[in-house]
Amino acid sequence: MATETKRTTHAHAPAAASVDARSLPTALALLRGLNDVARSLEPFHEGTSSLRHVANGVEQLLRPEGVAVLTRVRPGEYVFRHVQGVLQEWSEFTLAGPSCQLLDELLRRDEVVLFHRRQRTPWAREFLLAAGMAGGALAPIRAHGEPIGALLLNHSTAFRFGAEHAAGLQSLATMAGVAILEDAQRAKLEDLFMSVIVSLTMAIEAKDPYTEGHSVRVAAYSEAIGKQLGLPSETLDVIHRSCLVHDIGKIAVDEGILHKRERLSQGEKEKMDLHPQIGESILRPIALLHPLLPGVRSHHEHFDGTGYPDGLKGEGIPIEARIMAVADAFDAMTSDRPYRKALSEHEALAELKRNMGTHFDPRVLAAFEEIFPAVRRTLEHLRPREEAVRPSR
Repeated sequence: MATETKRTTHAHAPAAASVDARSLPTALALLRGLNDVARSLEPFHEGTSSLRHVANGVEQLLRPEGVAVLTRVRPGEYVFRHVQGVLQEWSEFTLAGPSCQLLDELLRRDEVVLFHRRQRTPWAREFLLAAGMAGGALAPIRAHGEPIGALLLNHSTAFRFGAEHAAGLQSLATMAGVAILEDAQRAKLEDLFMSVIVSLTMAIEAKDPYTEGHSVRVAAYSEAIGKQLGLPSETLDVIHRSCLVHDIGKIAVDEGILHKRERLSQGEKEKMDLHPQIGESILRPIALLHPLLPGVRSHHEHFDGTGYPDGLKGEGIPIEARIMAVADAFDAMTSDRPYRKALSEHEALAELKRNMGTHFDPRVLAAFEEIFPAVRRTLEHLRPREEAVRPSR
């Protein structure tokens, strides 16, 4: 049975050597650090999840080898969110089944639990060993008095907390509960703003049958490229949403230019080329959408520095913009225009490859080529049927 000491439970407390207590902060330093974390949890702080600030605080103050926020989907089922350090590979992993029974029980207590791999519980055997954890600590996250998850940290060697460190972890878990509620509110507001912006973008595209559905297809291609590159889920979400609004700046471009049946003159092209900057200026006043600004502004930059609006080069171009550049160009080439017929998918891919290293990031283009069969299937589902939407010529 677990023994309780000052609201800290040691589940079969380890006899192994502990981490040197001198490597952990003093009570005063811990208090100052907790204050810094609390101050970072300002509403809608630069579009960054508040939970990320809490996880960073755990790393800085308690110095574990890994941190994870487990959010409860339902009793007996948890998802690993905001995973850092050696637990990165568990990101978005769902923990369910009998091994969660102890976790459910622990979360019903208002206390920090210390554990190690010698425990004979299913949770220790099936999770701790699989995660390569020798020991760690768990603090329940609560909101409105109910358990909604857990703050988990681990060490590859056994360790002990002092009472002040356990109290610090519980304080961070309390902040995590506040952060989860704040992030939920943030998500609602983001959805509201995004629905308005996306509706405006779709309205622009709907006026022209040649570009209808363009942003949705670019988002689908870009997200698939990002997954192939192994980007984290948070970055994939930013990429997806950036693509949906990447052409919002065209709302300020004269319709005569947008819908012109011939190639644009140099002066008209210069006006069209302003749409990335205009798009950024439209979104910038909305703090929640700030993560989308780099992709919106830079999706017409070229890998060799010859693009616009800033002439960025190589990896100086945000990764989301480098991905969007490939997806945007592919969709444009495989779409009819008033002045030319669409290229086939294979012709468009060949053209992209001819511009590899000049217009396009070779690594991004290689990822696109890997997923090309899936892209072709996506085209079949997302592209409107030509005869239904194209005007007769």
